[in-house]
Amino acid sequence: MISVENYLFIELCDLHDGSNIDGEHHNINGKNKVLRFKYGNICPISIKDSKDSTVIIIGHPSFNGKIDANRFVLDYIKAKEQNMNGFTASIDGEFLIVDFNKLSDEITIINSRFASPVVFYAVVQRRFILSTTYALLFKYLLRNKLAKMLPDKAYELLSFRRLFGTDTYDDKSKYLESASKLSLGSKLKIEQYWVPDIYSNNSSLNDNAHTLVELLKNSIMYKTSDNKRYGIMQSGGLDTRMILSGFDNTPHAFNITYEKNREYKIAKKLVDYKNGDFSWIQVKNGQYSDFFDYGTQVTGGMFQNSSLFYGHRDIIKESSDVLFSGYGLDYFFQGMYLPSKMYSILGESVPWYKTLGKFNKEMVSYFIENISYQTKGFELDDIMNSGQISRKNDLIYSSIKDQFLEAKKYSDDIYDIYEHMSLGNLSRHYTYTGQLSLMELSEYRTISYTNSILDFYYNLPLKHRFDAKVLRKALYISDKRFFKLASANHGFSAGSSSFEKSIKHIYKYLPERIGLKEKKRNFERTWLTAEEVLRSELLSRVHGLKKSEIIDHLNIVDMDKLRKIIGRWDENKVVGNQSLMMLLSVESFFKQQL
Repeated sequence: MISVENYLFIELCDLHDGSNIDGEHHNINGKNKVLRFKYGNICPISIKDSKDSTVIIIGHPSFNGKIDANRFVLDYIKAKEQNMNGFTASIDGEFLIVDFNKLSDEITIINSRFASPVVFYAVVQRRFILSTTYALLFKYLLRNKLAKMLPDKAYELLSFRRLFGTDTYDDKSKYLESASKLSLGSKLKIEQYWVPDIYSNNSSLNDNAHTLVELLKNSIMYKTSDNKRYGIMQSGGLDTRMILSGFDNTPHAFNITYEKNREYKIAKKLVDYKNGDFSWIQVKNGQYSDFFDYGTQVTGGMFQNSSLFYGHRDIIKESSDVLFSGYGLDYFFQGMYLPSKMYSILGESVPWYKTLGKFNKEMVSYFIENISYQTKGFELDDIMNSGQISRKNDLIYSSIKDQFLEAKKYSDDIYDIYEHMSLGNLSRHYTYTGQLSLMELSEYRTISYTNSILDFYYNLPLKHRFDAKVLRKALYISDKRFFKLASANHGFSAGSSSFEKSIKHIYKYLPERIGLKEKKRNFERTWLTAEEVLRSELLSRVHGLKKSEIIDHLNIVDMDKLRKIIGRWDENKVVGNQSLMMLLSVESFFKQQL
């Protein structure tokens, strides 16, 4: 198996069947079935084995606001024995429960409302296989000739940097959707034990901001209730400073950058405000190339924007056992995936400033054309056989339409529907790769992933989500110093509205735009752009695409067109950006499985 550090892999089959799991594993015998499983070195796991059943829990579930794995297992077993209605829906946090009844051979899988940890499963030839890392399951199925590849799904990945729905790259496995209870005895049954209740509350912006501050503080108390050493990946942006502001006992802060730039300076100043400990981790040259293949296995071939997190486990472990970040606050409370209208001056887009957009065509088509995380760079159609384009477009339209119909079950509001199409299953979201990479460093917990915060998000008026209004107001309430201090994203106050940022940006950079000042390129952020990574650390991989047997084998692009595009990219005549990065991710992922 692939040597990722954070995973759970399960195989349930007949007692007489041999194991198809590589390496050492645990065996639990039932009446006629055997449950075999193994897990990674840093996977937080609790196992309760009794005469009747074996319960495996990963993550940190709670029903009383405290993390206590041993207590939770006992409470879960008691609730199950007493058939307590509503117990499952009351479980909080990120978790996965595996319950194997050794008397009936029935297995039950329960995941969280956040679908985190992510789960993939397959039922094939009297075997049930489950993995929290898709690469492990995919390789298992292909190696044992239990499934066939579905290369067409790569169209979706190449277009949106993610997959939607439950499909995977093979014809047997599926993604387990959020808040699911999967039972397998004589037949497979999946039911949702919770669905979002989407409506807009009538509270003022100020009241909602106060509520958000309180909810985040409560979440911090819950997720630090087991008295471990806590750390936080601290950036100079809005989200992590909001999380940091809510701590009474400041966690050990880590900042990862190439140099001591604006990102580093602002992050350190934030931590200094809280009198916390601060560790800087310098990204070395070759970070992306060294960990690219590893990252595609961890993420299942998704976009590699988080490769710089890998390889720092020893530094993290010196001072923390559990790691936090700001993930979730951005897409919950900044309105990132609401349609927006941008403005331009002198033919150039005005950065930052936006107003709420309006739908000018049918929803599915509008989403495909306008969703903000569609892959940037040259168009996928530019490297495809002309005869494939229509089929590719049909497949993508069908997938997005399924998302639309699913979202319509929960709301009649067109903006809520549009947003839910992206956020319905959070571990399918393209930014979940960042969380997966952090899980390879340490036990990881997401402060924004509590039931109360998720409910609050679903009940928050659109006008409070758009332009991060509620988050900026909450930051002002939580810590005015944090509000006033510049954001590393743009160099202006973190509390600035999009309009304020735009005015400040124009004032600062207009002289450069009209030629009165020489343009400067100062690298002030954590991340290199995709284009910068491609032209430096991944250049040889890009050129390797021109003769890639894997890409040719998948038959998803016209190799002659791809070679021409790369040639034009070499000459700076086209932008490769995310398009080339996604092709490299797809090639790397499939190459390691086949």
